Amino acid sequence: MLNSVEPALINLLLIDLFFVGQEWAKLRRPGAEDFVRLKLKRVADWLGDKEWLEGRFTIGDLIMITTLRFLRHTELVAEHPNLAAYVKRGEARPAFQRALTDQMAVYAANQPQMEGADA
Repeated sequence: MLNSVEPALINLLLIDLFFVGQEWAKLRRPGAEDFVRLKLKRVADWLGDKEWLEGRFTIGDLIMITTLRFLRHTELVAEHPNLAAYVKRGEARPAFQRALTDQMAVYAANQPQMEGADA
């Protein structure tokens, strides 16, 4: 399921964050958003009223929640209350929080340095 969801979400993320303002992106965005909505509906339908995608928390949930977070700059996940609750449940897990903190620490420690910047 993830392999059919992630590319659509990444496509919209790229349009919104890296190509904003470009004419082709303005023209492409409505179709990209519609495609994301289709993918989110399928995930929401699969999840239904279950707590986790496979009935118990698995690595699939961890990856799907991470992928759904790519849409934080939109309200698309919130259009499906069960998905919004699913993401919140996943983010609240202590292991998720630790993993995210560890990942962000690596980014912070390895931020590119601007040339000519004084230390």
